[in-house]
Amino acid sequence: MDKDFMLVRALLTLLDTEQRWFTFAEMEKELGVSDKTIRKLVEELSQQLPTAMAIEVSRGRGMILHRDRRSTTIQEVIALLFKQTSYYRFMHLLFMQGGHIRAEEIAESLYMSASSFKKFIVQLNNHELQAFRLRITYAAPALKGHEIHIRYFLWKLFCEANAFTGWPFPNTEFDTLNQYITEIETENRIVYFLNSKRNLAFLIAIVLERVRQGHTVHIEEGRYRWSESQFYSPLLSLVRKLEETYRVTLPKDEVFFLISLFSLSQYNSHDAMLPTSDSNPMQANLMTAMRDRLLPLLMQSFKTLDMDERFIQEMGEFFEKLIIDNAIPELMQVSQNHLTTYAQHACQHVYDEVQRCMVQWNELYCDIHLNEFHLTKLTLLVSSSLRYKSKNAFLIIGEEFSVRHYVANLIKKEIGDELTIHTTIMEGLTDDIVRQRQIDFIISTFPLSIKSVPTVMIATIPTRRDLDNIRQELLM
Repeated sequence: MDKDFMLVRALLTLLDTEQRWFTFAEMEKELGVSDKTIRKLVEELSQQLPTAMAIEVSRGRGMILHRDRRSTTIQEVIALLFKQTSYYRFMHLLFMQGGHIRAEEIAESLYMSASSFKKFIVQLNNHELQAFRLRITYAAPALKGHEIHIRYFLWKLFCEANAFTGWPFPNTEFDTLNQYITEIETENRIVYFLNSKRNLAFLIAIVLERVRQGHTVHIEEGRYRWSESQFYSPLLSLVRKLEETYRVTLPKDEVFFLISLFSLSQYNSHDAMLPTSDSNPMQANLMTAMRDRLLPLLMQSFKTLDMDERFIQEMGEFFEKLIIDNAIPELMQVSQNHLTTYAQHACQHVYDEVQRCMVQWNELYCDIHLNEFHLTKLTLLVSSSLRYKSKNAFLIIGEEFSVRHYVANLIKKEIGDELTIHTTIMEGLTDDIVRQRQIDFIISTFPLSIKSVPTVMIATIPTRRDLDNIRQELLM
């Protein structure tokens, strides 16, 4: 991918994290480039920003991003800039031409020399395309790899570039496909999330174009009872409409492929508690057994897990979609989620415990495979259902008296009302006093000899890690 775009994306994302001045030293450290490069980047970028957005540069202070919070978002700007990159333009050209275009023509359209174009393809094969198990040939440029991998890659590419506006498929009409999806929603008494519904329209357009070009998928029917899915009848009707409207023939496997993605997309059901696999009792029983195997393991690891009706339902949906994922292993090989890195860091304890639970769970269901994508989904699901216990804590700071109240207030703002912080100075703090005051744990900037309750060590001004450690005590 274009280096300049990646830098611009990183810079805009950084500046948008907080409404404050960022020093050049901060930006150099975060972006890994010199302040001279950053200044040049901003100079070029400023001409492409919408009128409601501007980057101010000050010699002594650094940079700050000004933008109207009700106007264009950073994500919209990044998507617009992405569509201008050589990477996106090249992929769009390959998709529309279906491999029937010479390397010389592409190089010319991208304003590249033949040698630069060769290097460009080598870079894509070694980096951007590896995660999707794809490659590009040079002599007759075309995407090579498993058809499902190609479709998933194109789907992610076009959805990312056109997440908010735009329709990059001249041979199909968005409104027509959107209406077809609305009819499926009505028949199944569901409502797709807005972004999911838009993404499904993109998916159908990609399927139609690939089939027109002679590329079809093969799905092993025995891995899943596709004909018993709640989406089977609506998708058969959809395929008939697509064949009639766009003069294409969609084989049975294309129906199964569409069923999988329509099932895996996010939606709300009018019958909120009705399992979507009710039409397939055997599959419903398997899903329930899988869920009931995992719940005790999670409860053992997360003592404050609130297994309410919503959580139980979402766990059922998780396993229903996991079964579908396993029915198309090629899709699971390349499925990704941009929240995985976040979950692994911001929710590290939960992620690690969820992973440990799933390893135990897998001992019984060894034929079911999962990856980081599924662990991320499960981590966020579990995290959203954890209930902090109300606890009392002593705060002991080896600094001025006034700092204690400041730090206590800072912790309270971050942690919330579940934590009651006592800041009374007590000489000769002992285990007996801790028990008398019903203290659950101690927060301190220096080691203590208290044995009856845990001590959370913090810096004078607590770091993010310190605050996370305090939160962990509320989960114990």
